[in-house]
Amino acid sequence: MKAKPLEQGDLIEGLKSRDTKVIDSFVDQFSRPLFGVILNYTKNPSDAEEILQDTLLRVIRKIDTFRQQSDIWPWMKRIAVNNSIMWLRKHRRYTEIQLDDWMPRFREDGELAYPIFGWSGDPEEVYLNRELSSQLYEAIQSLPFQYRAPLVLRDIDGYPIRQIASLLGLKEATTKTRIHRARLFLREKLARYHSGRT
Repeated sequence: MKAKPLEQGDLIEGLKSRDTKVIDSFVDQFSRPLFGVILNYTKNPSDAEEILQDTLLRVIRKIDTFRQQSDIWPWMKRIAVNNSIMWLRKHRRYTEIQLDDWMPRFREDGELAYPIFGWSGDPEEVYLNRELSSQLYEAIQSLPFQYRAPLVLRDIDGYPIRQIASLLGLKEATTKTRIHRARLFLREKLARYHSGRT
């Protein structure tokens, strides 16, 4: 039978005192969600497992720096994201691709070669469209790391540009450019899907 999740106060106090039962419960409770966060960045389960182990240890070691009036999950998620990015930067596990192949195509007169689907529809309708969500997820995952990481940090995790630039070791202008290109790539990919050109 699965153990009941620990209350945040009990978890923090147990981790601070290095209580082995609390540490075991912590690992059971948070390994899977942290692994999911890390896998979004690495796309490689064995790399994600390695980063997860370091993340769990880092949470335990840094628990004294956590401000208890906050929710602990965003703090742990931030550690997982930082670890993932630092690990990927160190190991250079990403490939270069030419995004020009995925950018909108223009005719000689400057008009778009084919229309771009309008995305300003009802947000609830878009959310409920599972197939579109699946296509969006696959499109994000197909981005190379140098474009996927800033896009996910900005549009999914809500990090400010300055912090993303610092995490990735980029200039703010480069960070903005990569996010913009990633968005264009996604828009183009989804437009092709929507118009039946996948």
